[in-house]
Formats: sequence, structure tokens, C-alpha cells
Amino acid sequence: SPGGGYKPPEVMPSSIPRTYLVAGSEEVFFLENATRWAIALRDAGADMLMTERPGTHGGAFWGEEFPLMVAWAFGR
Repeated sequence: SPGGGYKPPEVMPSSIPRTYLVAGSEEVFFLENATRWAIALRDAGADMLMTERPGTHGGAFWGEEFPLMVAWAFGR
């Protein structure tokens, strides 16, 4: 999770794990930081997915997202 304002390094490592990012459109701070990470990861050639959808950070939001994350991670 890129929460808390943790920013990507100026130079990304050569080996980057697959990354799944999602943020709710109603959580502006988190969405901005997740987008910052998505751009850095994409520019570094990482296998990543960034999704924005309506909602805020919380149990219901993640309860709906969890099956989608698992399908992305293990659905190959």
C-alpha cells in the first residue's frame, strides 16, 4: 500500500514485483499517491495494474476488491 505519502524512489530497482494498486475516487490523498506510484512503476516497465473506482478506504471497499486482487494475482 502506498498510503501515508510513501513516495517511489527517483531510480526504481531493476527487479520490481508485480503490483496491484486500487484507490477510491473519494480518498483524494491516497488516490494521488497511488497514481504517483502507478506512473513510476509503469515507466520502470513493471507488471502492474492501477484501478480507480468510487468509494473510500475501508472494510466494504476492500471486501469488494479482495476477490479482484486475488484473481489478478493468481489467475494466470
